[in-house]
Amino acid sequence: MKNRIARIFPIFVFLTFLALPPLAKAKGLLFIRDAEVESTIRAFTRPLLVAAGLNPESVKIHLVKDNSLNAFVAGGQNIFIHTGLIAKTRDAGALIGVIAHETGHISAGHLVRSRDAIEGATRQSILGIILGGAATLSGRGDVGAAIVRGTQMSSLRNFFQFSRTQEAAADRSAARFLDKTGQSARGLHQFLEALLDQELLSRRHQDPYFQTHPMTGNRLNFLDQHMARSRYTETPLSPLFERLHRRMKAKLNAFLLPPRQTLRKYPPADKSVAARYAR
Repeated sequence: MKNRIARIFPIFVFLTFLALPPLAKAKGLLFIRDAEVESTIRAFTRPLLVAAGLNPESVKIHLVKDNSLNAFVAGGQNIFIHTGLIAKTRDAGALIGVIAHETGHISAGHLVRSRDAIEGATRQSILGIILGGAATLSGRGDVGAAIVRGTQMSSLRNFFQFSRTQEAAADRSAARFLDKTGQSARGLHQFLEALLDQELLSRRHQDPYFQTHPMTGNRLNFLDQHMARSRYTETPLSPLFERLHRRMKAKLNAFLLPPRQTLRKYPPADKSVAARYAR
């Protein structure tokens, strides 16, 4: 019985970890502070928050020192943006698209609903352990193991399905907020195209992001349909936002990369403002 419990225990621990308050988990991250970068992201974010009916002063922006392509919402109205996401976005539109998606999570109250779903999955998982243990103690170890395994997998599938539904809803909200602010969804589309490459990796090397998000191909199909009917699809990016984005990327690269790598990325021959700023 000890071996059987050992096999199912990681799933129970996983669900318990998910049930922890999101902000408590976020406290284990490494944050950086920079008034200029934060001001730029705030400029990108404010119109989207207003479009969502949220108070921009109530939503806090946090920069996470992490090279991965990620952003998330936690602890109520807190948006966490990884520096890797900023550094790897091609232009301001891609970053704005991701922020629009995270704004969708906040406006729909997804954090509260996720906690309820996690608690339900955890209760289902615990019940499976109890019933499986009872069957094992009665001499039917095979039945007990089957009950536990089936209950655990069912609870995980239910939670992931719930999460994928929320992510799809956040995409729909993002498209709506971008339209309301007169911005194109092309940047979000480009960001998802970059993520599509990760889905070509084997599952062993795949980012855990794809366990809880809809397949990127489906998300791109939705955006294709939205862009086909949106009047703002061909709207160019704000020149001001583009300048701010280039300066922000240059500053983060200069701060986070070794000097030699920064100088290769921004060689002396590059006379642009962003390059001179980085050097």
